Amino acid sequence: MFQVLITFLSVYETHNFTRTADSLFLSQPTVSAQIRKLEERLNVSLFIRNGKQEIIPTKEADFLYPRVLKIIEEWEDVIHHISTQNNFREKCVFASSQTCGAFLIPKIVPVLIKQFPMIDFSFPTMSGDKIIRSLEKAKIDFGLIETAERSNQVDRYLIGRDELILAGDPASDFWLLPETNSPLAELNESYLKVRNLTPQIIRTNNHEMTLALLKNGVGKTIISKLALVDTAIPWKELHINSERDFYFLTRQKVVSEELAEVAQFIKEEIQKLNQQHTK
Repeated sequence: MFQVLITFLSVYETHNFTRTADSLFLSQPTVSAQIRKLEERLNVSLFIRNGKQEIIPTKEADFLYPRVLKIIEEWEDVIHHISTQNNFREKCVFASSQTCGAFLIPKIVPVLIKQFPMIDFSFPTMSGDKIIRSLEKAKIDFGLIETAERSNQVDRYLIGRDELILAGDPASDFWLLPETNSPLAELNESYLKVRNLTPQIIRTNNHEMTLALLKNGVGKTIISKLALVDTAIPWKELHINSERDFYFLTRQKVVSEELAEVAQFIKEEIQKLNQQHTK
């Protein structure tokens, strides 16, 4: 039955029997048979077969998906703790958006690893949308974003506010644009469009490059005020649409008590940092 549940998760995520068969190294008839077995066991239809291509999950599948994720995650947690015997080390994946990853996460990490020495942390950076999807699929444990992404399977907590400012040489003919499709890039592009500005564009793909150019007197851009702490980069207030919120994200059900403790600790530490920044 465990393999059947794994197959169900994959079919639900891919909406396709063939892709599931390829990813799990099974034949397509085996995938179909396992889903049929689960449907018979539950006495419900889990998917609407819409030809040979995409299939559509039913409301019963929507109900089942997060619960199967939890079952699988708890089982993997058991295996992990048994295999490590007396070490009993937890793993925690704490993902963040670029702004949060560049300016908040580095300040949290020292106190976090000191407070929880028996947890192995990792801190990937990804888009807000990907963080939400990864939380839904139990690929990560926590998220930190500055966008208002929502999900029925994810709890979000408002933990602070970010101020956006126009940084750099105000007389510069160059405008630094962050990576395409990022919230900050969209905000910069909207600012230019609304004001009918046509500066020369320099594309940057990370905050480090943007800050390095600003420090060397190249260009200007809209950026988080957090980025300019301990720098001499000139800046001015935007006044309009200059604030955005920080959100800490968790799955609705945190598996272990220790990770629940980590989540509470992170919320409190981020709030402290934000209060210090706004003083």
